[in-house]
Amino acid sequence: MEGERTPLLRKPSPIGSSPNLATQSSGLQWDPVRGTKAATCVLLALTLERLAYYALLANLLVFLSLGGNTPKEAMTAVLVVGAIAHFSALGGGWLADGALGRYWTLILGLGLYVIGFAMLTAVAGGILWSNTHASLPQLYIIFTCIGVAAGTVRANFPSFGAEQVRHGGGESVRKFFNWYYWCVNSGSLLGVGFLSLVAQEPATVAGGFLAAWGGAGAGVTLALVLLAVGKPYYVIYRPGSSPLLSTLRILHQGISGCWNLRKSNLQRSPALSSRSNPNPVNSPSWLDYAKMRYGGSHHDSTVEDVKKLGSVLLLLLLLLPYWLVFFQIETGFQEQGVHLKIGLAPDNTFNIPTSWLSLFDQLFILGLIPLLNGFVYPALDRRGVRVTLFGRIAVGMALSLCAAVSAGLLETISMQHWHDGHHVEQIIHNRKYNSSDVSVLWQVPQYCLVGMAEVFAGVAGLEYVYSTAPKPLQAVAMGLLSAVEGIGSLLGTALIGALSPAWIPQDRDHFQGHLDYYFFLLAGIQGVTLVGFTISLIIKRGSNSRTAALPDSSRISNLSQTPNSRSSGTTVSSSTNTVLSS
Repeated sequence: MEGERTPLLRKPSPIGSSPNLATQSSGLQWDPVRGTKAATCVLLALTLERLAYYALLANLLVFLSLGGNTPKEAMTAVLVVGAIAHFSALGGGWLADGALGRYWTLILGLGLYVIGFAMLTAVAGGILWSNTHASLPQLYIIFTCIGVAAGTVRANFPSFGAEQVRHGGGESVRKFFNWYYWCVNSGSLLGVGFLSLVAQEPATVAGGFLAAWGGAGAGVTLALVLLAVGKPYYVIYRPGSSPLLSTLRILHQGISGCWNLRKSNLQRSPALSSRSNPNPVNSPSWLDYAKMRYGGSHHDSTVEDVKKLGSVLLLLLLLLPYWLVFFQIETGFQEQGVHLKIGLAPDNTFNIPTSWLSLFDQLFILGLIPLLNGFVYPALDRRGVRVTLFGRIAVGMALSLCAAVSAGLLETISMQHWHDGHHVEQIIHNRKYNSSDVSVLWQVPQYCLVGMAEVFAGVAGLEYVYSTAPKPLQAVAMGLLSAVEGIGSLLGTALIGALSPAWIPQDRDHFQGHLDYYFFLLAGIQGVTLVGFTISLIIKRGSNSRTAALPDSSRISNLSQTPNSRSSGTTVSSSTNTVLSS
């Protein structure tokens, strides 16, 4: 019904009125204090949720290894949890846009989190199943529950939080996202730092992980409570038709229309089909067949919006090798760390948790982002040097390549030390590990390089997706971003399966394998992608320079010959722009 597509309490807003007033889009006068309280509740809940999620990823490999699972099985389980979380974001976005709304979808996701960590805590305590190789299939039920919960809340926390402050103007939204990214990494810092220490310190394995998983479960429970307590302050939007479903319908109609046209041409005359498009410049693309004028059911502007997702998807696919290296923080780097010397004191009285090394990744992010935004980028702007998004992505790819090379070189040196007789036997959670005498602190450079790569490639990729995707399809674009990360995780799983046990053997045979070859392979994949990406940037820059050198009349002529060069002035309004309550 039409009445359901217009905001409740909406007042007509005069043309030219200030965009900062809530009355322009929702009919509600925005209260800065109320918006701050709402955003604070969201950010605190986010911090606790990220604390639990990253504590799980950082410690799951060791937890499963102690239960007798092989490195391949443990690394695969970690990657599967990440993949489920990333792919579930698409479903979480659809559920929020088309059924429950963002608030209740977040409540549902946090509720699944509580159930998942309660079950995992019961496993650590010996109440439910056991942490053994035989129980791994049952443990995947828990991993799926937590992964779906993580993806569901990840798809909705950014948008729901921004909705609480967006009527304060662009500056309020920018501040929120700065705090958002800060809280994500702060939660990770606390989860990896504190809960990893809790998991290692007690004398018994069950006791350590019982406290760690119980603490993570308490964190998501508190996050659920905080989100519920803040409900009186929230602006909550009514769900409508899902942009994801609309996009899928456009894709279906485009493929069907193109196929039907080709089929009809072939039935009339095979020769006619080869000459049916004498002027390919003005011929419709396959997506155009979803437009009303070509027999579809969608407006031109809606289809043109979907077309813009093509460039977004292309960039996301180019970032796959970056994500392959990034996920080594929870997998390959962890497997390498337990076979390096973890004793720090002269008499080895203190063993550093291997997951603590990933804190350097978080610390670099927390320190480098304010430095770049507050000093480096403004200084470059004053000198007329502008760092483009693609340039930042290329820098991030190069740093990712360096991280993989650094890890490979460290593994090569460690293996050489071990084969030269420099053995160290160390106990991690009452389990003996063979390791070399190379200190685990030599992993710090590779973690720092991954953190620097995230600041450049990760943040720039997110910014590109947000700025390039049409506003009605930003939720779909963010879902694609998360899904591509999930694909990277699955590719890592497939790669580990293909290389085991030749390169990644059992823990007791670690130094008979070649984990260094695995890291060098990742570096090679990233290097090839970086070269291709750089060449494409050079070609694009040359093309833009030639276009800029054309006379104005030539450029106007070129534009006039391009079909649909201008989209209609109307855009599809977001399906969630109806206020339900505040």
